[in-house]
Amino acid sequence: MKQRLLVNTDDAMMRQAVRTRLALAHAGEDAVIVNELKVSRGSCRMDVAVINGRIEGYEIKSDKDTLERLSRQAEMFGLVADRMTLVVGHKHLEKARMMVPDWWSIMTPSSDASDKLDLVIAKRGRLNTKRDKRALIEALERDELVAMLEAHGIDKGYRTVGYHEMANHAVERLSRDEIALSVKKMLKVRARLGAEFGDRAFGRNAIICSAPSA
Repeated sequence: MKQRLLVNTDDAMMRQAVRTRLALAHAGEDAVIVNELKVSRGSCRMDVAVINGRIEGYEIKSDKDTLERLSRQAEMFGLVADRMTLVVGHKHLEKARMMVPDWWSIMTPSSDASDKLDLVIAKRGRLNTKRDKRALIEALERDELVAMLEAHGIDKGYRTVGYHEMANHAVERLSRDEIALSVKKMLKVRARLGAEFGDRAFGRNAIICSAPSA
């Protein structure tokens, strides 16, 4: 067995390790892997997210980062993600473990003699049961929210109203599962269009695990 070594990490090396691991795990699936998924209308962002049948977020705290925003991020991400994983350097592991909810998974980095960075599961989490309808909606841009209302046949009289009023209408008329499913579909479309046309960072950095069936 190869000896595992502790490694001093930065954001870039950990982000790449996360994306590589996820690309292998979801190869061939109807899934997209994106950087900087906006939640709460952009007030907070997941470092990396997989959108497939779920929204699975990965928050990175390297040895060079601080934990200053982690509690707030954990609160916001818990309203949207089905699963969350904290990817944390050894410097912050024990403190960070106490700052995230019990349902989060935790991964830590290590390397072998070739200096290849790997991620090791330190704690397995579980599904989040407390997603919020309004928070899910606020992961969408305005045109995506209009498309969601249209798809459910509840867009009449709401296509030109403000975002806040439109979101309230969706919350009143749709279940959490209906909203969650629509949000995941819209985020996949956003990533695929962005990847195809290269018109925004969200798409340019996306990994498209497989194309949707024709």
